Formats: sequence, C-alpha cells, structure tokens
Amino acid sequence: MEALATAAFLAVVANRLVEGFITPIFDKFGFDKFYLMYISWIIGGALVWFSGVNLFAAYLPDPLVGQIMTAVVGGGGANMLHDLFDV
Repeated sequence: MEALATAAFLAVVANRLVEGFITPIFDKFGFDKFYLMYISWIIGGALVWFSGVNLFAAYLPDPLVGQIMTAVVGGGGANMLHDLFDV
C-alpha cells in the first residue's frame, strides 16, 4: 500500500510541476496544449522511475518490467487518478 501512495503522490507532484512551470510557458507563447499531457507523462514517469517504486513487484517476476509499468501509471498524473477514482 505504501508503494501505491508514493506513486500517487509523485503523480500529483508531476502534475503540479507541469501546471506551475510548463503550462505558463505554453500560455505565453501560444503553443498547442495537446502536448502537455505527454510532457506530464514524461515528468511523472521519470519521478516514479528514479524513486524506484514498483507497484507490480508481487505480480511480475522481472523488477524492470514492473518499474516501467509503474512509471507509465505514475506518469499519467492527475488524469490517471481521475480515471481510477472518478472524481
């Protein structure tokens, strides 16, 4: 359960970083916001990856595959949390 909480926290941190630093740049220069989701996913995935969190350790024998899948889940940011909990 601790790994899930850590991954969720890192996803929120990634979302806040994008909203605080990247979105204003997109607004100022009029860039297409379509790409913000991918930037958020990369930042969130990197945070989860470097933290070493593995949500799938009990289910997948290869820790590298589990960590990659956790990075994908964590990189989803607030969008993933919204989809999971329907808030």
